[in-house]
Amino acid sequence: MRDAGYEVVGTALNSEQAVELLRSLPVSALPDIVTVDFHMPKMEGTRVIEYIRNLVPGVRFVMISSDATLPVVMKAKHAGVDAFIVKPFEPQTVLDAIAKLE
Repeated sequence: MRDAGYEVVGTALNSEQAVELLRSLPVSALPDIVTVDFHMPKMEGTRVIEYIRNLVPGVRFVMISSDATLPVVMKAKHAGVDAFIVKPFEPQTVLDAIAKLE
């Protein structure tokens, strides 16, 4: 991401870390786009999206998952995901999805 010119404000190993990280950032450092895995430790990705939306209004979401079944995709769509990427993927796939959201 950095090599493509994007600023990465943080990474998290699980959903709770992600929420805490965003809570700790100053308003000027809040992200415009967040990537989230559907199956995250501690809390499902769609629940994390709910928490993050409350912390960062207007944020866009790219969801990544190895599970592209219709129920998962529909749940992601209902949660307001802006892009959905299926694992495995090439790094360019993520860059292309983010570029479409800008």
